[in-house]
Amino acid sequence: MTKSLIYHYFSDKRRLWLAVREASVAVYAVRQRAVFSSTETEPTGKGVAASAAAYFSFLQKQPDIARMFALESFDGDFEPGDIEQELQASGIAFVKKLQSSGGIRADLDAGILLAAFNALIEHWFISQERVAKLNKKRKGPSLDADYLDAIQKILSSGLRPL
Repeated sequence: MTKSLIYHYFSDKRRLWLAVREASVAVYAVRQRAVFSSTETEPTGKGVAASAAAYFSFLQKQPDIARMFALESFDGDFEPGDIEQELQASGIAFVKKLQSSGGIRADLDAGILLAAFNALIEHWFISQERVAKLNKKRKGPSLDADYLDAIQKILSSGLRPL
């Protein structure tokens, strides 16, 4: 493919990135929608864990997307696509459902909880190399699994001793 053909379809690199992001998010959205709408998901840590696992898996398969999300945020150029806006609204509704059923704390803003949840997961893919070196561990699937397990436990039961 030539540059001229790319610029024929996309006026600039920004428009190309937005199309790539939207296509990538569309694949992830299928799994996350299933979590949000599942009648089998208990309104407890299991629902939070399933949602975290869906987002973590998406970024694990496409770690460069997390880096691009970070760069976009640093530059102040974030423009949410239609799918991202729909997922945000569905995510907030999901959190509110868990809050109203007593599955998670109701005293926190649902949008802020969702943002914190996303930040914990996205940060891993931005800083995992640094975390691995500081903790003298090998970067890879085992360390990914340890991190996901830790954040799921923190999200579902906090930091208090069991």
